[in-house]
Order: sequence, then C-alpha cells, then structure tokens
Amino acid sequence: MREASIKPIRRKNQKNSQVTERYRFRDFLAPVFWPTWLAIAGLYLMAWLPLRLRLLVSRCLAGLLYRLVASRRKIAHTNIRLCFPELDAQAQRRLVGEVFYSNILNYFETALAWCRPNHSMPLELNGLEHLHRAQSTGRGVVLLSGHFGPIDIVGSKIVDHVDLTFVYRKDDNPLFNYFTTRARERYCTATLAHKDIKGILRALKGGATVWYAPDQDYGREASVFVPFFGVPTATITMTSKLAKAGNAVVVPISGYRRADGRGFVASIEAPLDIPSGDEVVDARTVNAWLERRIAEHPEQYLWLHKRFKTRPEGEPSVYN
Repeated sequence: MREASIKPIRRKNQKNSQVTERYRFRDFLAPVFWPTWLAIAGLYLMAWLPLRLRLLVSRCLAGLLYRLVASRRKIAHTNIRLCFPELDAQAQRRLVGEVFYSNILNYFETALAWCRPNHSMPLELNGLEHLHRAQSTGRGVVLLSGHFGPIDIVGSKIVDHVDLTFVYRKDDNPLFNYFTTRARERYCTATLAHKDIKGILRALKGGATVWYAPDQDYGREASVFVPFFGVPTATITMTSKLAKAGNAVVVPISGYRRADGRGFVASIEAPLDIPSGDEVVDARTVNAWLERRIAEHPEQYLWLHKRFKTRPEGEPSVYN
C-alpha cells in the first residue's frame, strides 16, 4: 500500500517529480481532501461554461473579490504603484481592477487546459522558427517564460508544434498537486518540480525543451538583487545555472489573451545571451525581457503575488 493511502498529509517543499507514478486519485479519499474534491469539481464546471458566460462571470467575480479580498487588493495596488509610477492614482486603480478580472478569467482558461485538453480556443503562434533553429543544434532548450495569464492554456496548444517538458512549483495540497500534474501530463511530454534540479538538467542534457518561469520571489539565498521595473528585486540565478550546466539555449516565449477573450497569441523570440558568464548580468537580461513583454499587456500579469517580498538588507517591507 502506498504511503499516501496511510498518511494523506499536506506536504511542503516536495522535490520529487514522480507524482503521477507514485499516487492515484484513490489515495486521496480521506475527509481532509473533500474540500479539494469540491474545488476540482468546480474547475470541471468552469471548463464547460460558454465563452460569453465565462466573461460575464469573471467580470462579476472580479468586482466582488476586489472588494472582499483586501489582502490581495493591497498586494496588487502596491505592485502596480511601484512598477507604474507614471500612472496617476485613478489609472492605477483601474489597472488593478483589470488585473483582478484577468486573473479570474485565467482560472476559467486554466480549467479548459486541465479539464478539456482538446479545447477549441485558438492560438496564434509566432516565431516558431527560433525554437526550431535552437533545437536543430541538438542542445536542450530552456523555454523561458513568465507568469503571464494564459500560461497553461498556451502550453496546452503549443504542444501541437513541439514536445514540451513543464517545470512547475508544486502545490502544498497533495491532491491538488496530483490533479494538476496529471492534467498537465496529458499535453506535456513530462512535468518536473522546480526543486528537482537533477531532473531538469537530465532533461536538458537529453535535448529536451523545458518550459521554465523564474519570475517569482524564492527568497534571498538563491537570488541577486537587480532592477525589475526600476525596483531592486530578488531574482533567482537558476536560469544561468541551468543554461550553463545543461548546455542549453535560452529561448524566450510570452503569451497574452486577445482583447475579446476569444483566443490567445504566443510569441517565441531569438535566444537570449544567457549564460553570459556573469549571473547578475543574466538576471538583468531576464528581468529586462520580462518588463518589455509585461508592459504590452500589464493587466494579464500575476500582480497578485508578492514579487517584492524579499528586500535588500535594511529595507522595510513594501507590503506593510
């Protein structure tokens, strides 16, 4: 009997990537997981809503949550104020409102990717030749992305053109982590936990294309402080390390939702000069690229995350 059947606890900092090999849904039948089962059922319902209803429900929920979830509203306002000081207070408030709407809508779109892998939402893919050129070298590819809104749904469509290994941050809830991993593996070649560095390097050395998004706050230990929208920001140096140790090409990809909500656009660009031999320079390169792409559709970025939580020594928290 598997350990999960005996002790279905919530585990943090899981490094093992073999989630779908070790567990099955029947391992998560204990009452502690019943609320998660309801949430998963809700995702399946969301995935089958017609587009117009999806947009309407997202707009209504965004307005409601903007008023009710004060903590996330404060985080988003702080992030927008720091990154877009050129906007007046009214414009910043409007942008935060659109951030809430876009993030709620993204839950519906992610439900499509996870629960309806053969969904019909169209994707316009530009720059595929850059990826093919990098792959033709025989080296692995770090497909560098960020937490743009439609990450999963773009990923579920891009696999029509390329085999993709997806690196993700594991959820602390073992059932939800198993559900999302299993869902992603329906359209990806493989999934790897972001702490599974050996697994990621093994994939890159084998010539795999690995989707990797380093734009979250992972603390001080693995980071350097470089500007992000003019703010000194803890930025991990793992992109450089993976490219160097895995002998990989770093190819950036970004994506956004069309204004009418009826499809998505993804753009692959020429490789970045990473590794340059200087991890601080590489971190600046990553952030500068992210800034350019986020600025094109700022409302679709994950501003609800405490991107500036880790501060340089002696600086107070920006979220107080």
